[in-house]
Amino acid sequence: MAENKTLKIQRVLFINPFLYHSKNINIGIDPVVVRHAGQAIKTGVTFPIGLAYMAAMLLESGYEVKLLDPLAECLPLDEIYDASCWSDAIVMPYSPGHKEGIKRYFSDFRQKVRIVSGGIAPYIHDYLLGNDIADIIIKGEPEETIVELVRQYPNVSDVKGIIFRSNSNKPVINPRRPLIMDLDRLPFPVRHLTNPIHYWDISFFGQPTAWILLSRGCSFDCIFCAQFEINQRAVRRRSPKNIVDEMEQVVKKQKVKNFVFFDETFNLSDKFVIDVCDEIIKRNLKVHWWCSARPDLVRFDVVKRMKESGCIEMRFGVESANDEILRYLNKDTTVEKMKRGILLTKQAGMNFSLQCIFGSPMESEATIKNTINFARQMNPLFVSFNVLTPLPGSRLFAQLKDKLNLEDGLKNFDILHTDYPLGQFSSQELSQIIKDAYRQYYFSHQFARRILGEFLKNPATLIFLLRCLFTQAGFIYRSIFKVQSSS
Repeated sequence: MAENKTLKIQRVLFINPFLYHSKNINIGIDPVVVRHAGQAIKTGVTFPIGLAYMAAMLLESGYEVKLLDPLAECLPLDEIYDASCWSDAIVMPYSPGHKEGIKRYFSDFRQKVRIVSGGIAPYIHDYLLGNDIADIIIKGEPEETIVELVRQYPNVSDVKGIIFRSNSNKPVINPRRPLIMDLDRLPFPVRHLTNPIHYWDISFFGQPTAWILLSRGCSFDCIFCAQFEINQRAVRRRSPKNIVDEMEQVVKKQKVKNFVFFDETFNLSDKFVIDVCDEIIKRNLKVHWWCSARPDLVRFDVVKRMKESGCIEMRFGVESANDEILRYLNKDTTVEKMKRGILLTKQAGMNFSLQCIFGSPMESEATIKNTINFARQMNPLFVSFNVLTPLPGSRLFAQLKDKLNLEDGLKNFDILHTDYPLGQFSSQELSQIIKDAYRQYYFSHQFARRILGEFLKNPATLIFLLRCLFTQAGFIYRSIFKVQSSS
């Protein structure tokens, strides 16, 4: 470690990535979408639950912590800098969309211990360490690592789960840390360090929303999943009591009744789902929540119980309406199985949304049309169309790693754009395909009838719903307008 970083760490600042401006933080800009839309796109503000878990661990261990979320709270740079000066160490996740902001911010605080946590950071450690952007990178689950790292600093050579620069400025990759098997022993993520009114999700029409993690890992092995390397398909669940204890605390202390169940796949176990729902019902918690789930695992009676406990939506990653592509993606399902589960969801009276992926090697105009038509046939409240991207941590990334340019910090890695198309379509063609898919879905008579139905059920939500829909598909509206103007 450098000589000016041999201090002991007592104060730690956790900060969510932000865009760098001379005076204030501009929350209106989404760096992922702005390249495609030419305008601000915002359909929600996500609570930084990973940082909140690490902060809770350090608080429990007797350290002083602050948690800043500049984008959510519209914080001025002066306030960010004051908190940075207060700290001994700064912890920030790496986000390609905020690459320049992270680099510039950390360059102003070289005298601090700069820690980059998880995500794609371990896969670009040469870039982060070699360009003096970070001093230490956390890989894998961070909760136990951050405590041991802070406690032992600057003697970190034996700390599992980190990558750091040696005194000769060469990267040292320590052994990975074993997974946390008993999630109940983790403290609840700290929520009092940020204002709950700043966090919301489109499904709750702008109302304050809390993110909660019920389990980690997934027993499936989708080729594009970025969690594969971290969890190794090991599913670990909190107890229903522990989960609902946290929900009850959020309701009482934060006055928030809307929840995002932040699991990769909530419905892997019918028993677990029913036990969680029963615990919510038993305590008479009047909450609303949505989850990510697999449609081929849907059971009618389970969905009814979910609805009874407050579930308002299930989000299904169908990816494609073509069995050949599903096999390539290693989804371990078929279009018919997914369709059957979606129809059961509709019969149970549950809202749902779909996520689709374009760009597999065997993708064609015909398969794209099949997927768009499938989405229209299923008629979800929302649908998202994304590009197949070799996200770090996925098996797809491992297969293509030697062909990827990791020297620029993966600045164009997001689910709307890729510099590494895998099939017959170029990056530009895939971007246009996504625009066309959104146009065909959101600007159809069928979807207009869907929105009318939502309005009749709850008239008060119409204005917000329409605003969110048009910001979510804002770049589609622009492309349509241009086409109409030129014709």
